Amino acid sequence: MERVTYEPPDSVVVDRIQRAFPGDELRERARATNLIQRQRKFDVVALFYTLAFGFGAGSQRSIQAFFERYVEMADLTELCYSSFYEWFSPGFVALLREILDDAIEDLDPGRNQLRGRLEHFRDVLIRDATFISLYNDAADVYSLREDVAGAKLHLTQSLSTGLPTDWRTTDGSTHENSQMPTGEWASGALVLFDLGFYDFWLFDWIDGHDGWFVSRVKSNANFEIIEQLQTRRGNSIALEGKRLQDVIDDLQRKEIDVDIKLSFDRKRGSCRSTTRAFRMVGLRDTTEDEYHLFLTNLAEEEYSAPDIAQLYRARWEVELLFKELKSRFGLDEINTTDPYLIEALILIAAISLMMSRVIVDELQKLDAQQRESADDAAASSTRIPRGRGSTIVERHSHLIHLYVMLDLGYDLPDLDALLLWASRNPNPHRPRLYERVESGEFWPEFA
Repeated sequence: MERVTYEPPDSVVVDRIQRAFPGDELRERARATNLIQRQRKFDVVALFYTLAFGFGAGSQRSIQAFFERYVEMADLTELCYSSFYEWFSPGFVALLREILDDAIEDLDPGRNQLRGRLEHFRDVLIRDATFISLYNDAADVYSLREDVAGAKLHLTQSLSTGLPTDWRTTDGSTHENSQMPTGEWASGALVLFDLGFYDFWLFDWIDGHDGWFVSRVKSNANFEIIEQLQTRRGNSIALEGKRLQDVIDDLQRKEIDVDIKLSFDRKRGSCRSTTRAFRMVGLRDTTEDEYHLFLTNLAEEEYSAPDIAQLYRARWEVELLFKELKSRFGLDEINTTDPYLIEALILIAAISLMMSRVIVDELQKLDAQQRESADDAAASSTRIPRGRGSTIVERHSHLIHLYVMLDLGYDLPDLDALLLWASRNPNPHRPRLYERVESGEFWPEFA
């Protein structure tokens, strides 16, 4: 049967994808292992794109689903599942990790979109962690508690790009603070934390590396107030020299803005303690009749107490990212007990996220170009938010994947052969229902 060759129209999206993840570099990385030599029928580039685009609407994120997509796109109906499964080895997982690390480092759209309250910062970084549900049989490697399995994903998200700048996976019992990145990552940036990272040593470290932070305050915190930064008229309660818990229930003011004193170990595990002064602000929630309190090293002259609360609201972006990873990229639950497959599926989800962001970024550029040349005011006001763009990419991922494969030189698959392959019973020796009815043994208990 004559093969069908189709030349797709030029696509700036396809070109951007291949510039972000160059095929030559992917093959060169694979040559550093024995992956290519061991399975010559595999094209590591085709396999990579199959995994990266395996998040289409309605798709299952499983090795079986990836196998079927790979056979479809690479037109390899003679490939068996066991050969495909063998590729998910420690070496291949290491390759995925290298690809992800490079993507995190390199895939920066290059446009700092921070404005208003945020333009003072190099970036706004949001640190958080989330649990990934696993089968309990995986507890030997990914333990959450006794006989219960779970993995924990630790990441830092850049607000300016929407991308992770750091990505780590541990067992579910690992504390968030033990996975903090090192180096100068916080320099010039504002870092937002929830209470999982409530650590005075960490706040001091960020301040010492020319960064800024905003963190919530624990409900039982009892700091010594050393200076009141707002002048109050009338018979307001004097706060200097008081402990927070001694006065917090008696305060009625809308805002709290004070300097407080912290004592902590300068180095973790050492007996040498130090004292630092940081700023604490609070806004009264009249509905709940309580204060929302925040610690920060941002100056009062530049950021008021309401400003600090507004800055902290940006932390919600990481919650949206986790929701996207779980609902769109399959990290809500991983249905395997193989530790290498668990790690591979987590890495594939991260790579799929990066791929989606690359495409959305290119769509935003295209939209901006069209708006610049449009005379119609309505057309000029069109925008592509990340969330909607990501949904559209998910919906059309199968088509995008096909365009990429055609651009790589693959032909359209033999449709008849593909459908025949997909339709065949993988368990041909298992008797069908009507065959059991015709000649199977009669079991009275099921009558």
